[in-house]
Amino acid sequence: MNNQHKTLLAVIAISAFNAVPAGAQESDDNLAPNDNYVSVGIGAMSMESPFRGEDARVLPLPILSIKQGAFYFEGAETGVKLGTSASGLTPSAQAFVAARNTVARDRQKFTADAGARLTLGSKLGDLSAEYRHDITGTFDGGEVILRYQLPINLGRFTISPAAQVNFLDQATANHMYGVTAKQRARAIRKGRDVILPIAPITDSATNFSTDLTATYRISDKLTLIGVFANTYLDKSIRGSPAIDRKSESQAIVGLTYSF
Repeated sequence: MNNQHKTLLAVIAISAFNAVPAGAQESDDNLAPNDNYVSVGIGAMSMESPFRGEDARVLPLPILSIKQGAFYFEGAETGVKLGTSASGLTPSAQAFVAARNTVARDRQKFTADAGARLTLGSKLGDLSAEYRHDITGTFDGGEVILRYQLPINLGRFTISPAAQVNFLDQATANHMYGVTAKQRARAIRKGRDVILPIAPITDSATNFSTDLTATYRISDKLTLIGVFANTYLDKSIRGSPAIDRKSESQAIVGLTYSF
């Protein structure tokens, strides 16, 4: 696995706190069982919330990716990954625990999911399917994610366009995009300019996402990265009086160092 692939995996993994679409994985064409590494870096993330009255925010973004054998820690996700390579195909399976973050203010920011992911890599790109479910008891919901990604290597420069579909059950959709009485009361206490109405999401949702990741290898150790992602929200979410945008978007820029 080269440094560009390590960096790509690290930055998407840490941004998988549900800002940038989750489940993004790099191509495993060069993956080997003894391919261990550490990548660290720093970046910035811009997030545009779909909630009414919320402006775009820019946040610092630490980047960390560690792999030791089958075990990995990638930003907001840790788990076990097993894979092989045969006849130009690289199937793999993962079991993981991942942080889940909501983009809106005045709510509990982090919960955790456990899940499994199956990926099939080839020269035509990487196709993955995963299921994840809340393990904190906060909302007791689940989500199915289907994703296709095509890494294109252009020497020092690599681009990876991708498309993704997220199937959220009602509990997950409400956790991510609903507004509770407790959240409204917190916004009032903090003196927010816009106080959102109590607005539960009462149906499941299917969100469609596209994203583009670009990396430029400055040297064997340093890599510049950029990610842009946009998610088109299901009508069950767009119909909420607390939502005034049809989509949410995120952008990341950063620099990483690979050991």
